[in-house]
This record gives sequence, structure tokens and C-alpha cells, in this order.
Amino acid sequence: MKIALLCSDLHFGGIQKIALILAEGLAGMNDLSVDLAVLRGDGDFISMASPAVNVVRLNCTSQFLALLFPFSKLARYFREARPDVVLSLGHSTNCLAACAKWLRRFPFRLIVSEHSSFGTRMAADAKFHKWRRVARARFLYRQAEFCVCVSHGVADELTGLGIVPKEKIRVIYNPVVDSWPADMAKEPPDHLWLREDDGERPPVILSAGRLIGLKGLDTLIRAFARLRHEMGIDARLMILGEGSERRNLENLAQTLDVGEDVCFTGYVPNPRAYMKNTAVVALSSHYEGLPNVLIEALSCGVNVVSTDCKSGPREILEDGRWGRLVPVGDDLAFAAALRDVLAAPLPVGELRERAKYFSLERSVGAYYDVLFEGRENPEAAKDAAP
Repeated sequence: MKIALLCSDLHFGGIQKIALILAEGLAGMNDLSVDLAVLRGDGDFISMASPAVNVVRLNCTSQFLALLFPFSKLARYFREARPDVVLSLGHSTNCLAACAKWLRRFPFRLIVSEHSSFGTRMAADAKFHKWRRVARARFLYRQAEFCVCVSHGVADELTGLGIVPKEKIRVIYNPVVDSWPADMAKEPPDHLWLREDDGERPPVILSAGRLIGLKGLDTLIRAFARLRHEMGIDARLMILGEGSERRNLENLAQTLDVGEDVCFTGYVPNPRAYMKNTAVVALSSHYEGLPNVLIEALSCGVNVVSTDCKSGPREILEDGRWGRLVPVGDDLAFAAALRDVLAAPLPVGELRERAKYFSLERSVGAYYDVLFEGRENPEAAKDAAP
């Protein structure tokens, strides 16, 4: 069976990392041939693609109308590659794949995957725009055989909005923990704050992700300032990533008089190398789907503090059993949680054990089952033949 994983790009991001890991895992199955079709060019992660995966750079637009033209690169790929199944990753890519299937009558089976909170994404939209987005998603997602959701929270929103019927939903957690990320964690971090031979040094709180508004990093910086100035905790804050809010966040740190204790590293290709030597990994997002950074932190045995946002953190941390959950936007509660975790961290071994639940083997096995659900596995049929 030929599988095409369709994603927007391979630049730094959670979906992109999952696309690479999932493609490699599926390519390891004897009865699957895997393409990783990328809409827009290269990216920071392109060099990490497995040799077993055929990476196809489409260099095409994500506009639906382009599919009407005979020279559409996406339509040409589907026509020439003739995948049996297309697995699309992320809402915009889902809609594009569904539109291609509907307009061009392609025979491939479509499996879409949702990686973030649909309802929260459109919370600021006017009523008409919300209705339009829901109606469009409802129509296009009907072209898909199944919809994979990365958390039960994401699934509940889609069914609640009437976009996908419950019988088409499959919840599969992201493949985050495997030997490849484990090997990455062994690399030494390239920062003096994290060198193990420094002796006594202030604990480091780490955040990793895009520097954009929905990540709520202003709340984290305010919480860190409270931790330093009001609670008297000597600590440092390291923020990994790039984005449009970087200058505003740097200015906020200076205004709150913590500029010398907050480090903006820019894009870091291997955040796990940094995580392993930090005291706490913090997630301050307004919404998520299933935040990989929390699972990565647990796999490194690092304690976490997260906002109790929709959706994912509560599921990963099992209602706060494996890390602190605080209200979205509450910097005082965030500061108190950081203080408490620094004073009484959870055992490293227990955190790593929890992370194993989000293993590559478990996730890829679940995706494999969905690929063959409703049709006979040719390999299984061959084995069963007399």
C-alpha cells in the first residue's frame, strides 16, 4: 500500500516534527511505501528525514482555487503518484486534501488529522465567520474516511460542533518518545547556563516553541518576574524559538527588570539537549492540541508547569498527577506553581515512565490500524491463505 503524508512544510513546529517521526515509523512497516509530500519547499527539519521516506517537495500554493487549474502541482502529484491513502496533518492541509479529492474525484482514501483546538482557534471570529468556517470544515471533512484527533479534547470539540460524527473519530496520541529523540537528548547543550561543570548555578526554567501570541509567553515572563522579585527565588528563564512576538517579549523582560535573567536563544534544532539540564519546562499557551513539549520534558525526566488550556495538557499530565496545571493567563498562579515545583520536584524515573505512554510504537501501531480499517490487509490475507 502506498501512503502519502501531506504537510504544509518542514519548518520548526510540532506538526512538522510529528510528520517526520510518523513517516519514518510507517516506512518501517514491510507492506507500506511512504511519501512525505510537503506543500512549501524545504525547512529546518528537512535534513532529519529518514532515507526510508520519499520526501516530495511540491512547492505549491495552499489556495483551494489552484486545484481548478490543470497545472496544479498538488493535483499532478496525486494523479502521478497514485497513493492508496492520503494522511493529511493539520486543519488547513486537511481542507486542501479534501478539496482535491472532491474536485478531482481522486480515488485515494483520505484520513485527516486535527492537531489543535478548532473552537479556540476561531474564538475571536465574528459570528458569520465562525459559521462559515464550521460549515466549510463540515462539508470537506465528509470526504475523509476517518479523522484522527491528537487528544480527546480536540475530538470532543469536533463532534460538539457537528464537524465530524463520533463514529469517524479516532484518538491517537502523537509519537513523541522513541530512540531518535532519546539520542538527541544525549547531545550537550550549547549554553553556559546549562553546563553541568558549573557547580552551583541557579535553576533554569525553559520554554520551547514559536514566539507568537497564542503561546502566552507574556504570562510566563510576568510569572518569572514575580518568582524573582516577589518570591525571592534565584532562577533563570530560557526561551527557545523564534516568532513575531520576540521583540515585544524582550522589551517586556527589560521593563519587568528581569532582562539579564531571561535568555532568548532563537531557533534551536534540538531542544531536548537543553531540556535535560533544566529544572522545569513551562508551557503558557492559550490553547494546544497535544503539546509535544510537555511529553518531551517528561521523557527527559524534567518537571513541568502548564496552563490548563484546551486541549492536551490535562490529558498528558492526568489531571495534574505528573505536573502542575494553572489557569490560562494567571501569572500569579504560574509563579506559585514554579516555586512549588522547584521546592518539591517529582521523581525523575516516574516522569520518564509516564512519557513512555506516548511512544512511537504505540502511535504508529494505531495509525497502521486506521490505514487498514474497513479493508483487508493484503499481508494478513496472504498469511491466512492455505
